[in-house]
Amino acid sequence: MTDASAVNWLDHLASATGFGISGGAGFFTLKWAFEYFGGRMDKRAAALDAGTQRLMERLEARVDELTKRVTTVERELADCQSKHAESEAKAARLEALIGLTATGMKAAFPVDPKMPNEMAVMAAKLDGKSV
Repeated sequence: MTDASAVNWLDHLASATGFGISGGAGFFTLKWAFEYFGGRMDKRAAALDAGTQRLMERLEARVDELTKRVTTVERELADCQSKHAESEAKAARLEALIGLTATGMKAAFPVDPKMPNEMAVMAAKLDGKSV
C-alpha cells in the first residue's frame, strides 16, 4: 500500500469511527433523555395514583361512617315517631274525656254514693251543684 492510499484509508476509518461514536453518543443521549423524562412521568403518575387511592379509601371510610350514622338516626326517628303516635293517641283520649258534653260527662261520671270523692265532686260541678 502506498502512503497516499493508507492516509486515505485512515481518513475514511477515522471519519467512520467518528460517525459511529457520535451516532452512538447521540443515540444514548436521546435514549437517556426519553428514559429520564419518561421515568419522571411514571413517578408522577404513580404518586397521583397513590394519592387518589388514599383519597378513595378515606372517602369509602367516611361513606361507611355516614351510612351507620344514617341507619342509627333512621332507627331513632322510627322510635320517636312511634312514641309520638302513642302520645297523640293518649292526648286524643284525654281530649275526648275533657271535651265531653255535660250529658256525656254525667254518663261517664254518674253521681252515686259509692263513687270516689274526686269523681263525685267533678260530677257535681258539671250538674251545677256546689260542693
